[in-house]
Formats: sequence, structure tokens, C-alpha cells
Amino acid sequence: MKKIIFYSLLLASQLLAQQREFRINRDLIQAGNFFNSELHYFPTTDGFNVYYIYKIPYSQLFFEKVDDEFSSGLIINIEIRDSVDNVIKRAFDEKNISVKDFDVTNSRSIYLQGFINIKLNQGKYKLSAIISEKTSRRERKLPPKEFTLSNSEKIFDPILLEPNTILCEGVDSYILSNNSSSIPFNMPEDILAVPVSDSTINSLTINVKRGDTTILSNKANTQLIICNPVFNVCDGKITISTTKESPDIKYFLFSNFSSELTEGPINLEIIPDKNISKKKTFNLDVIWIGKPFSLRDPEGAIKYLKIIETDDKVSELLKKDDLQKALYDYWQKNDPTPNTKYNELMNEFYQRIDYADKHFQTISGNDGLKTDRGKTYIKYGQPDKIERDTNNDDHVVESWYYNNPKRTFVFIDIDGTGKFNLANQK
Repeated sequence: MKKIIFYSLLLASQLLAQQREFRINRDLIQAGNFFNSELHYFPTTDGFNVYYIYKIPYSQLFFEKVDDEFSSGLIINIEIRDSVDNVIKRAFDEKNISVKDFDVTNSRSIYLQGFINIKLNQGKYKLSAIISEKTSRRERKLPPKEFTLSNSEKIFDPILLEPNTILCEGVDSYILSNNSSSIPFNMPEDILAVPVSDSTINSLTINVKRGDTTILSNKANTQLIICNPVFNVCDGKITISTTKESPDIKYFLFSNFSSELTEGPINLEIIPDKNISKKKTFNLDVIWIGKPFSLRDPEGAIKYLKIIETDDKVSELLKKDDLQKALYDYWQKNDPTPNTKYNELMNEFYQRIDYADKHFQTISGNDGLKTDRGKTYIKYGQPDKIERDTNNDDHVVESWYYNNPKRTFVFIDIDGTGKFNLANQK
């Protein structure tokens, strides 16, 4: 049985490199190429339920081709040490996946997810995790997480939930977003959920600050739900399920939490029943997950506007003192969701820039953005259908078809270098 291993270069360099340990890198989270993990815990009658939750995109896994399927898998081992550095618990989780479509193995939006549940008493602990990649049989040690479990704690770490519920075993359930405890800037509809174990707390308000600047002030929770103090795996996603039983854990929800936030670190202040003396503060980071690479340099991003704008307009923007502000102000006039800081149209344009630059470069090294296919892709997006053939001169002909509105573009590779020139448009 022949086996072919398909390697993800970024994972090889960042996750499974020869170094014994790697550190959490904001840029990796922003790129969407990261092993995401979060630690959450809830009090029980005899201690605490502790959950180590993980998520990794398929694009960052090693897949092995066997017959007509592509297979991969992970083993996650965790070790818990107490305050005097004694190992008190070990646990693991193992996941295997198989897919038939090779394109799925490169997906950055489909994830392998799971969790490990352990029970602990009050105390200070350190959790260490090791990722073992089953196909390559290599492993990587993650940075340790230190945490304290205390019965006096009533407000627990915030959890990001996706906005829509699903039915899990017939019960309405929320899906965890899990972006390594960061706040995704580009998911403004996500819900901030604050777990509370004190039944006497009836409401929460929050303040969001960045340095001396207050971004949100006295924002009240939009909803209160009662959930079981456990996590589940449902359709490959990590969920919490609502319940009508006695409220062991109440979740105070803040809808569209990041819609008014910009990228960068924040201080989240949580105030129960408007009692400022019981305020609890969390240090979080708002990160644009999967941010287009072409958008990370404001000057370069403005120059890319020459594809759709006049040279005079681009020159005008480049003369501004604050290029970042000039760029965002430019796109704001065409923002399909002006009530949020995140601009979907801006994201789409620069995602197309990234794609064209990567996929339409020629053998001779011509910039993919300057090719006819690159320019067409940036302007019209992914075609509904692509056909390839040869003409009477034995040149490769590529035809792009768009359905709405109907458009056809025909490109010909005349010199065999991959530089497809636009020959016909209708």
C-alpha cells in the first residue's frame, strides 16, 4: 500500500520544527495558522471541572494519502503540576480524521477540535501540553499555562461563542469560537459570554479600555442563559448546552462584542450588579484572524489601490500623515456594515490581492498581480467555472466563466511561461 505524505510548510517550520518548544506568537494567531487552546473551569460540589480545549485548522496538519483518502490525526497529552512542581495528573486525547477531497486538507476554516477534562481541587497549578502528530510521528511542547482555582472566585474567564445555536442531542447549544482567548476582530457578531457561579448576581456591565482610553463604557449584558457546566463535542465542534434546571452556572451574554473594537490589546472590566468594588479585570487582545498579508503594511496596501483607483487618488492618500487612518477612511465609504469596525469589502479586496499574488505568478517570475488573470481575479473574484484546452497553435487556453452577471474571459499562454494574456472578453 503506497503512502504519500503531504507536508504543510508553515506547520513544519512553526509547530513541528526541531526546537523543543515554541512560543505563542500574535502574528501566527493573526495568520490563522496556529494550534489554538483555551483553559476553562467551573466549580462542582467536590472541586473543579477543568477543560483544556484545542482547535487546529486542517491546513496545519500533515495528511497521508492511502488509496483514495487523506488521513491525519493528533494526540494531545497534558500534564498538571501543583504549586511545589509535583506532577499530580496526566491525561490525553486522540483524534483521527479522513477526507476524500485534497482541497479540504488545505482548508483554513475547517478544524480538528477536542478537549480534555480533568477534576482538580482548590490550588495553584501549571498545565503543560504536548502535541504529537500521528502521521509524521513528531511532537511539540507548548508553553505552560498557569492558573489558580479558588472557591472564592465567582466570575470566570470570558468565553467567545459563535452567534448561532445548533441542536446537539435535541438541545439548543452554543459553539465555542476558541481563538486562544483572543477576541477576533473579523468576527464582530461573536458573543462574549461571562460564566458566573454566584446565583445572587443578576446583571453585569462591562467597560473596555486601551491604555487611558475608554472604548466601551457601562455596556450591559444583552441576555442571560443557563447552561450545563460541561462542554461537549457535537458535529466536530465544541459546544455548551442550555438547560432549564437549577442554575449551576449562569452565562451573561454580550452580543456583537467586538463590533466597536479595533485591533490591539484591551482591558476588559466586568462589574456585577453595578458594584464597582467587585470589579474583575481581564487582559485580552483583539486580533484580526486570517488578516490578508497585503493589508499589514498600510503604505503597500494603499499602493495596491492603483488596481481600482486613479493614480491621483492613490498619491493623495500616500501624502497623508497617518497612512493607516487614511487607508481605513478610504474603505469606510464603501463599508457594507458601517455599524462595525470590521469592513468585509476591504477584507475581500486584499484577500484577492493575496490570492492573485500567490497563484498567478509566471515561471519567469512576473508579479501575479500584474498578469491579466490576476487583474481579472481581483476585479471579479473567483470564477464559477474554469476550463482548459489547447488551440490550433498548441497554446494552452484557459476560459473563465461567471454566472451573475454572465461574463467570459479567455486567456492564452503564448510563450509557455504561465503568463496568460487576455485574448477575449464577453
